[in-house]
Amino acid sequence: MTKKSHIALCAIFILVSCFSLSGCFLIENKIVALDQNVEEAQSNIATQYDNKMRRIPELLQVVKASKNAEIQAMVEVVEQRASVAGQIKLDASVLSDQDQMARFLKAQDELNQGIGRLLVITEKYPDFKFPDQFFQLMDEIEGANNRITVAQTRYNSAVKEYNTYILSFPGKLIAEKAGYTKKVMFQMDIDVTKPVGAMDLEF
Repeated sequence: MTKKSHIALCAIFILVSCFSLSGCFLIENKIVALDQNVEEAQSNIATQYDNKMRRIPELLQVVKASKNAEIQAMVEVVEQRASVAGQIKLDASVLSDQDQMARFLKAQDELNQGIGRLLVITEKYPDFKFPDQFFQLMDEIEGANNRITVAQTRYNSAVKEYNTYILSFPGKLIAEKAGYTKKVMFQMDIDVTKPVGAMDLEF
């Protein structure tokens, strides 16, 4: 092999190596970006749940002005259910555990049912004039539930895009070496009517 040929081969090797390294960096940067999108979407779900939970004590405080026994009994039920729901913080560990997710969703479902029944009961007593704040808070809670649904859908879309990329070539090669693993989607189809273990959510 001549000196010129050797130099040419070295140059080609260097160029190929540079392109390969550049490609690896681009792929890893893509994975990082997708991973951050998932984390942001997860944080948004948690934020929307927190916003909802903060409205409930305000709502109950307004309703407590009523001396009606039926309304007061329902207020106590909602307070208990809000307490149970507030014990489960939505984070990565909950999202990746079906039992924990079932507990979380069941607690939220029980809470929503309680709030719905509270509204029905208050409508039975038109003589008691609830302040405008009551209906405003009910609207805010309903709006929070709608935003939660949107946030859950966006989270699942982000997870799907991330999983597809790291499980496909060439993303899979970089993801395995960098320690990126498959993420679990928000399990919106869990049957909340089934038992979920030791936690008792019935009131």
